[in-house]
Amino acid sequence: MADMEIAVLLSTGMHPVSGKPRMAPEDARAAEMALRLGLTYSAIHAGDISNVALRDYLGLGVDKIEVLGPLQSHDDIVPPLVQRLSELAPDIVLTGSRTEKGEASGMVPYQIAQQLKMKHIAGVCSIEALEGDEIIVVQGYKGVPRRKLAVKTPVLLSVSELAPLPRMRAFARARVGKLEQIPVEAKRDDESAQWTRSPARRRPKKITPGQSRGGSEALVGLTPKEAAMQIASFLKEIGVIEGKKQ
Repeated sequence: MADMEIAVLLSTGMHPVSGKPRMAPEDARAAEMALRLGLTYSAIHAGDISNVALRDYLGLGVDKIEVLGPLQSHDDIVPPLVQRLSELAPDIVLTGSRTEKGEASGMVPYQIAQQLKMKHIAGVCSIEALEGDEIIVVQGYKGVPRRKLAVKTPVLLSVSELAPLPRMRAFARARVGKLEQIPVEAKRDDESAQWTRSPARRRPKKITPGQSRGGSEALVGLTPKEAAMQIASFLKEIGVIEGKKQ
């Protein structure tokens, strides 16, 4: 594999039952992807160095995590992340699609890629090859056939929930790994600071007619009109659009 610089962005999550801090599942997959590449990488977290969940990432084998902060829940994490990534100038940035806490809008990867003028690919399951300034990635979502994409670096990759699970954590690695505080200027997000937060109310899952179908169907060899009719029929079947009223 090529000699590239990797940066992996790590957020902390919250266990849905106990409410205790934990690794964000997709970010843990991003860390696993970085470790499997076997290249030089920088692990970065924007937040509080005292968060115990950071030690879980160290337990995966991450040697050191740079902690940009201290930042509170209402501080905007994008500016310090953009500043640090500008200094590192990595070829590949790995991150999850969204965090488990706070706003969790999923917009952070897009904002970072836009400000750094990097290409952005979402839903990445794996990195197949690194050749010069080009990488081959596999993109995939549930119920959709996977596809390979070739993209030139620098690029930001948002890791899919279908990416390989992280390895088992080791207590010894968690103890010897380092957390390095990098002071940054906090910028308060005044809009989100005014929001009222409360635990989400559990709702029953909505069952749609399309949920009984398994796998996916490729439309091959159809005319544009035939393909459009097949797509419209599927959307009517799962209740996304309504058929003509009699």
